[in-house]
Amino acid sequence: MNIKFLFIATVGFVMLWGCDKSTAAAEHSSDASQQLTTFIDDFISRQQPEDIRGFPGVSIDLSADAFAKGLEQTKAYLARLRTIDISELSIDEQIDWRFAESILRGQEIAQESIQSWKQDPRIYMQFANIGRVIGRSGDIKEKADELLNILKVIPKQLSNGQQNLEIYLPRFQELSIFMAESAITLFENDIPGFADTALNRKVEIQNATHTARISLESFLTFLKSELPQRTEGHWAIGKETYDAILKDQYLLPYDSDELYEFGIEEFERTVSELETVALKIDSTKTWQELIVDIKNDYPDPNKMIEVHQEWVNKSKEHFLSNKLIPIPWEERVDVVPRAKYLRKRSYYGNFSRAREVNDKGVLVAQWMINPFEEHWDEKTKNEYLVEHDYGVIIVTAPHEAYAGHHVQGLYQMHNPRKLRRTNGISIFSEGWGLYNEQLMRETGFFPDDRIILRQLQLRLWRNARVVWDVGIHTGKMTYEEAISLLSDRVGFLRWAAQLEIDGSAQLPVYKIGYFLGMSEILKIRNEYKERMGDGFSLSEFHEQLLKVGNMPPVLMRIGLMAMITDTG
Repeated sequence: MNIKFLFIATVGFVMLWGCDKSTAAAEHSSDASQQLTTFIDDFISRQQPEDIRGFPGVSIDLSADAFAKGLEQTKAYLARLRTIDISELSIDEQIDWRFAESILRGQEIAQESIQSWKQDPRIYMQFANIGRVIGRSGDIKEKADELLNILKVIPKQLSNGQQNLEIYLPRFQELSIFMAESAITLFENDIPGFADTALNRKVEIQNATHTARISLESFLTFLKSELPQRTEGHWAIGKETYDAILKDQYLLPYDSDELYEFGIEEFERTVSELETVALKIDSTKTWQELIVDIKNDYPDPNKMIEVHQEWVNKSKEHFLSNKLIPIPWEERVDVVPRAKYLRKRSYYGNFSRAREVNDKGVLVAQWMINPFEEHWDEKTKNEYLVEHDYGVIIVTAPHEAYAGHHVQGLYQMHNPRKLRRTNGISIFSEGWGLYNEQLMRETGFFPDDRIILRQLQLRLWRNARVVWDVGIHTGKMTYEEAISLLSDRVGFLRWAAQLEIDGSAQLPVYKIGYFLGMSEILKIRNEYKERMGDGFSLSEFHEQLLKVGNMPPVLMRIGLMAMITDTG
């Protein structure tokens, strides 16, 4: 089947488009509605802040028993949800019901079939919140209490990691050692610096820090000497599990074989576009040769943060001046250096969405990038610079900030429906980010064809993700073949390709969401445009779409089209 033209209107549950009901049915509906409301409240309360990301319902000690109980709880929630009569719910409630089921099925697959807690040591190094607590504004005493809670559980988490890790994956070991060694700076510098500001808690923090550091050093020894003695394995999840995620979590009507073919077809289509644009720039050079030239135009390495911030600000100006989407909140995006221990999670960086207003009432997000480091050898410095060129900065700023992840996150946190406010999925959120790269091209943000060529190459990278994510997890490709696809045909350096593919090992299926999500959003936009006729506007489409939520595309479409029906 060619999924390029597969329409997303179908969905595996009954939708009631405002049909009449008897009094008895209305009372039944009220009962079903109340059951769903109660379920959602309980479900969200299950997603406690102290739960480990990706393992809701798992206590923070990360014991094997905790993971088993988390799976048991997931199954119980699924069974409870399925007792609710969906046919007696409103359209919005039916969407919430189906979204909740997709979330739970995704969790069930991860907990029961993938079980990454048995093979990925990084799960047990839960240090990210340390930097967030120390770095944010707020009451020192409250921050000290929160920091102590994190520090006190670290020894138990690391100890349980040594007990739970059954499978040795050499690449996971390498990345985990880097993460552990880099995290030591938190205990040597960052936390002691904060302790000096929390005078009445200083000794308590120092003692907890010392204990946590000892446990980290023990875990590092385990990673280097004991873990390699355990059974060596692989991290491919297999076709059956991959297909289950596509069908039950992403709600897609095709399997991994069809998706693989689609990925290859779209990859070659993007290559054709690259060749066409390259001819316009310089007919004597291939697009790969031109990309090398473009990537060698980069900022002063010591001004990387400032240049990224400049283009974040320009992307905001473009969106506001062209009225592409309203942003009705006080907000901003700050570009900051990424914490050292996170720098091998990807070659570029990550985006941290605004979670709450600061003391001035502003919602502040952070784009964290891997900074240039003077101690690197010349080869590493040069490789870094050609992956942080002006082209990638100009194209990526809209993806991360305006009106990409930052703006989508603002709309999500203000969604009136509780489940949609607190939950999302990569196929829409990452698809929305890539869609904004395309939208910037459509609306004239990119200054010349050279930047458009870079945008297409970056899209080719996301095309490639569909191919190799499916490929390596279902046995169609090897790790080395995936690296070759990125390095030989997309233009990645080997080290950057490795980090890219390693991310897929940690989060299977996640990375296909970029290109697949963008494709589905463009389909929804085309249908919305046809439905609205002369009344269509990009601003209204973007606003209404983001107001629906952050869900699998089929649910986003149903919610959006229901809005049109409701408003006449």
